[in-house]
Amino acid sequence: MAEVAFDTHKAVKELCSAGFDDTQAEALVEQINGAFVGSVATKADVERLVTRDEFREAVAELATKEELREAVAKLATKDELEKLELRMVALLQRQANTYLRYLMLMAAAIVALSKGVDLLFG
Repeated sequence: MAEVAFDTHKAVKELCSAGFDDTQAEALVEQINGAFVGSVATKADVERLVTRDEFREAVAELATKEELREAVAKLATKDELEKLELRMVALLQRQANTYLRYLMLMAAAIVALSKGVDLLFG
């Protein structure tokens, strides 16, 4: 890559020959040089750039709008989640009631067995 150089000394001399005094010419050239140097890409800047093929690969990996719409459509709505929660709570309550009935039957069986043992051996 060709290096671009701005000859500040030559620019000051030409401005002075055009009627600028030394201070004016130097200030103007300093401003131009600062703007010029700030806008030139360095080798490191160029190395950080992606190639056209790398860019195409990155774009190819992105989801299309249609894929995103399909994914969003598959998500549950707040209403659907609330209905699911209600169904789960009802299911858990039924399970808890079933376990409570079993516990009460077991307690009754234990009481009946203890009464029977008392009657037989009592």
